[in-house]
Amino acid sequence: MAEQYRQEITVWSQAPNTPNHIYITLGNVLLGYIPVGGVEKRFTKAYRTWSTSKRKFKNLSKKDIAKLREDGRI
Repeated sequence: MAEQYRQEITVWSQAPNTPNHIYITLGNVLLGYIPVGGVEKRFTKAYRTWSTSKRKFKNLSKKDIAKLREDGRI
């Protein structure tokens, strides 16, 4: 199983200013994230209790990931 980069696309009705980050996952395990406008942050210990319930995501393509690398965010 390969790592996935997942862009959160949740529309937050009760907190509209909540930023949607890019999350790095391996199955249901959270390995790290890329904050909006920031650079990749990896956790020293993966989060196994990370929940995606009530949230929406778009899996990023290899082209999208290459663009992040080009921009120096990964």
